[in-house]
Amino acid sequence: MGKSIEGRDGEGLTHMTIAVRIIVLILAIATTIVCVLRLYLRKFVIKRFGLDDWLVLCALIGVDLFSALAYIITYYGLGQELQNVSVDDLAVFLTLEYASQCAYLVIAAAVKTSLLVFIMRLFPTRFIHVAGKSLLLFIAAFTISGTLALVFQCRPVQAAYDKTIPDASCYPTETSYAILMMQGVIMFVLDVMILVLPMRPIWQLQMPLKKRLLVIGLLCIGFTACVAALVRFSTLKFTNDTTNFTYSASTSLIWMEVEFNFGLMSGSLSSLRKLFKVHAQFSSADASQGESSQFTNLEPPRSRHSRLKGGITKKTEIVRVYETSESQEHIAPMNGLGETTKTTNAYEVRANSTNL
Repeated sequence: MGKSIEGRDGEGLTHMTIAVRIIVLILAIATTIVCVLRLYLRKFVIKRFGLDDWLVLCALIGVDLFSALAYIITYYGLGQELQNVSVDDLAVFLTLEYASQCAYLVIAAAVKTSLLVFIMRLFPTRFIHVAGKSLLLFIAAFTISGTLALVFQCRPVQAAYDKTIPDASCYPTETSYAILMMQGVIMFVLDVMILVLPMRPIWQLQMPLKKRLLVIGLLCIGFTACVAALVRFSTLKFTNDTTNFTYSASTSLIWMEVEFNFGLMSGSLSSLRKLFKVHAQFSSADASQGESSQFTNLEPPRSRHSRLKGGITKKTEIVRVYETSESQEHIAPMNGLGETTKTTNAYEVRANSTNL
């Protein structure tokens, strides 16, 4: 066990080990980029950093730490035949595999909580809030109880990963398999419920059909996480595998990675539309500078008075909107003048005129 991590690849890599590393790296990089862009948008462009953003940050840290664990464990036998794994490496493998089992519900709960709070902020209706809070309470209670059941699966606790401890008492393999399967089924059902929750409010938005379908499509990326959780059921048989579990556990870990990363990305991708829209519209405004100078100064709404024939004063009020909410924005003219409109555009310049 004295070898460095870098020196372990000299002993030979299997195709499964390489596949795990590639998938883990791609998913971790993609998720980090998407979430960082979303957080940048909220903090520096929209300048509204809410609770859901903090939860996304916490979930991102948790998912990336899990990805690091998944990558490191490949240096200690994951994806290899059990007979080719040394005793020292196997001891480390069992410790990391135990940690990944105990962390599953915690990471999954962090991802689901961030998505739920995001949906509750977008659609502040009574139904969404009641359903969202109910799901949050269930997730919290289930995560705590389920994690404790895995942490204390052996007596003493160390016997879960240290097979040299004599007179240890652990769950039968059938019980461990049943617990993991039950947790996976419940998490799958929660994924479906969370993703279905905002579909009706999105469909009722006053926006073009194409945009509604786009928003639904972006959120439906989370269904990939549901599929991953579903496929993972068939991979949990590694808990009953006593002959080659270092190899069979790799597929379960891959689907856990897919579930976590796609679940986290699904709530952030819909926000990135606004980032590119704002950038494009700011660029367009800069390109047209000079053509209509009355709209180029970024300053608070103001009134202009001009004298018309017959002593009638014309008052022009310019209303600027630099951002919108995630669903709809009501642009109200100043002092009750003009008309009220609905828009989904960010950075809109609008002029309302009234003759007095």
